[in-house]
Amino acid sequence: MRQIAFFLGAALLVACVEKGPTVEVDQAFVKQNLLSAEPAPRRAVGADIGGKIVYLGADIDKESLKPGERFTIVHYWKVVSPLGPDWRVFTHIDGEVQKDWMNVDGTKMRSHYPPDKWKAGDIIRDEQVVSIKPDWSSSFAAVHVGLYHKGGFSEKDRLPINSGPSDGKSRLVVAKIPVANPASSKGAPTPYVIRKAPAPIVVDGKADEPAWSKATVAGPFKDAQGGKPVGGETSARLLWDEKYLYAFIEVGDTDVFSSYTKNDDSIWKEDVVELFIDANGDRRGYVELQVNPNNAQFDSWFSATRQEGGDVSFQSGMKSAVTVSGTKDKRDDADKGWHVEMAIPLEAAAGKDAQMALSLPPKPGDKWKLNVVRVEKGKDPESLTASAWAQISIQDFHAIDRLLEVTFGDEEGMTMTATVVPPKEPTPSVVKEPTPSVVKEPTPSVVKEPTPSVVKEARRAPTEAPAAPSEPTAPAQSLKFQVQALPKEARGEFKRAIIEHDKSTREGTATPAPSK
Repeated sequence: MRQIAFFLGAALLVACVEKGPTVEVDQAFVKQNLLSAEPAPRRAVGADIGGKIVYLGADIDKESLKPGERFTIVHYWKVVSPLGPDWRVFTHIDGEVQKDWMNVDGTKMRSHYPPDKWKAGDIIRDEQVVSIKPDWSSSFAAVHVGLYHKGGFSEKDRLPINSGPSDGKSRLVVAKIPVANPASSKGAPTPYVIRKAPAPIVVDGKADEPAWSKATVAGPFKDAQGGKPVGGETSARLLWDEKYLYAFIEVGDTDVFSSYTKNDDSIWKEDVVELFIDANGDRRGYVELQVNPNNAQFDSWFSATRQEGGDVSFQSGMKSAVTVSGTKDKRDDADKGWHVEMAIPLEAAAGKDAQMALSLPPKPGDKWKLNVVRVEKGKDPESLTASAWAQISIQDFHAIDRLLEVTFGDEEGMTMTATVVPPKEPTPSVVKEPTPSVVKEPTPSVVKEPTPSVVKEARRAPTEAPAAPSEPTAPAQSLKFQVQALPKEARGEFKRAIIEHDKSTREGTATPAPSK
């Protein structure tokens, strides 16, 4: 973790965090803000946090806010019993719109008299200056405070709210400040599309490849809120290919200067540009990359937040080149500025998190979050200030909650792969064969055989000898065929009639057969 402290007016403002010596404690300031009696804050709360801390309340100098407006909150804490080591205070500000979220943990009192040093009976005055984001689009800004254990990432790592107004996430609700005229979506920054370079970029600090002329210019940068103007405009351009994310930053500066010449020196203490990348946009786990006018580099991996500190052993594999219009080691001449060109390996965006969900190389439409910061150090030892693409506060150059979303595009700046629909073949006209007329064969008329009437044979004369029974007569044979032509159910009755008829004929007592 790296820490630097500098005075801006009477207040000490922390810009970055340095791993190494801690800030020299301002004992007079601490004594002034340890109160001898409980105050009467205008917003009295009296909440019990974990049975160890009472949040007495707060004074806020604004009844309503406007996007981009600065306001002051003075928190009052009472210590019932010591917290123990590694506890920290957090302040969150959010609204009903998801993007409206700010993590503003830092104050001078928290830095010089942190919670793990609090003693039973302490009454602490904790002043905080906050600038609400310029693109704030919610109708209110809700201020939440609480305490969390260093290194903890979830609600269970916070001290519980035993009493008082809580949001159910172990966060105390201090105030809900109305925001007048919140920014509409029309005022939101234009989404930045990173074009894909058609060929590898030569990193020489010149950016003279044709691809750079097509890259969208981001800027001019905005001065850090609460800081002095940097003097001179800064802008940035981005490109990418299958291996690298490229950045070209142009810095206008009449006094280019840095005394740091070695990689991983404390180069942020003087003129430098910084690139912060939170590739998966989760606000935890990001890389910080720096280059100064001497082309000295610094890279660090933050596995959580800035408060937990960075891992300076991380090596990004970044390539960089710098061109300077003027001198970089003289204070008494007039310079024009300096340019830096960077090629960052895509895999470096994941830092040391091998499990980070990241598509590499990215596809058109993929989104990352990042910011580019320019740090300016004048002749005055206490003149450190900054500007950034996404506006930051002078207290927090990292400002992970303010990173801008960028989208990867193709060589034409398109963010979606177009689906090529082949032209349709003309549909051939279908010539229908004429439906042949079906010539119905005439239904053959069923010629019903007339139901054979039983023809009475003339009685034979008694003197006439009867025909031999074994030799059927012709009429009998005809009747046989008539029987076969009858329906099956009628044949039995007809046969019985014939037999009866034949018997009667032989006996001479024939009766008429029933007609059918």
